[in-house]
Amino acid sequence: MKKVITYGTFDLFHEGHRSLLERAKALGGHLVVAVTGDGFDRERGKLNVKDSLATRIESVKATGYADEIIVEEYFGQKAADIMRFGIDIFAIGSDWKGKYDYLSRYCEVVYLDRTKGVSSTELREQNAKLLRLGIISDSFEDGGIFAEAHFVSGLEASGVYIPPVGGGDGGHEENMAAAEAFRANYDLATVFETADGLFEGSDIVYVHMQRRYRFEFAAAALKAGCHVICDFPLDKSEDAERIYRLVKDCGRAFVECVPLLYLRTFQQLSGLLHGGAVGQVLSVDCTMPALGDFRDSEALAAATFARILGTEGATASRVSVQSRDRYDRIGFSCGDAIASCAVSDSEWLKPGMVIVGTDGRVEIPGAWWNMNYFKLLMRGEDSPRRYSFNVEGSGLRYLLSETSQMVAEGRTDSMALSNEEAQKLVALLERGDLL
Repeated sequence: MKKVITYGTFDLFHEGHRSLLERAKALGGHLVVAVTGDGFDRERGKLNVKDSLATRIESVKATGYADEIIVEEYFGQKAADIMRFGIDIFAIGSDWKGKYDYLSRYCEVVYLDRTKGVSSTELREQNAKLLRLGIISDSFEDGGIFAEAHFVSGLEASGVYIPPVGGGDGGHEENMAAAEAFRANYDLATVFETADGLFEGSDIVYVHMQRRYRFEFAAAALKAGCHVICDFPLDKSEDAERIYRLVKDCGRAFVECVPLLYLRTFQQLSGLLHGGAVGQVLSVDCTMPALGDFRDSEALAAATFARILGTEGATASRVSVQSRDRYDRIGFSCGDAIASCAVSDSEWLKPGMVIVGTDGRVEIPGAWWNMNYFKLLMRGEDSPRRYSFNVEGSGLRYLLSETSQMVAEGRTDSMALSNEEAQKLVALLERGDLL
């Protein structure tokens, strides 16, 4: 008799969970189910888990498929469990495809296809708290949002709509083919032929578009009753003013997609700086590669400066040079503090950030926009303190968690970047010719 093991949080237990357990059981005669513990969920960044561990275990037990139920409590436990229980097959959902190939040295690894079509209808009927997340994209990639959505309980991917360039009606067959490839790549349930179809099939819409199209589709989604996550920034300050009037009128959540602002490490850094950990902040200096688009990267740097220094009376500017590689440097000033960021596509650019104050300094080595730790040296201390959070992934999961909470609480403003702050920031970028 073959022994099979599978793992999951099994929060808000639904038909997709039951189907996975049924198919895992069919792979062998004996099924071990590992349910993630509350502490481990927090440690690995699984957010918004609604049900208690006891409830989740009872839900698994009630299916009748589990011969044994254990609790997953730490990283690295899977290999230990396989050896301890003499497991022949490790089974997991196909949305984790490739993630657990390393376990093939211990047993057979099987990725089970998700239950197509169930999540968008039956699951929602079973649990009204489940929010459907759809995407409009013109880049044929998801910006990382669906991988991060796995870590936020209560979200279900609904599907994708890829509009013709410019929002017209041409190239329908080509767009549908691209959308189908997108769906298969991200293991989504549905390809929507129209934006209206996506809006009807989604509660939250991620507008992952070139800047000049963001307002058009974000506004349409809000008018259709959807909550919106939109790439930052909008194309001009007039668009920002119009979108936030619409947000107020529609009463829907609108979240600017700046994941860094939602990272716990960055929020801790901001709190320490605003609390005077380095005295008065004098300068912020950083470097970064162009993350796809120079101007979006520069807007990210400006948003970071604004969070640290504020926007009241602030100014922003850019200098750009082109040789073999392009180099841009944006400048930012607010009160008695200055900031700058060098953005380049050069392979020789070394990313990082340094913040200097009257009584100390902060260093963030490497990719500061994915900040997972920083070093703080204060006056009178011989060595820096290190602050970090042991969480994988980007700030997108925290942004998604905040969006879900906004929906649940009926809020239209994010606590990380309010609508008023975002509107001021877009106006500042426009004055500095950074849009």
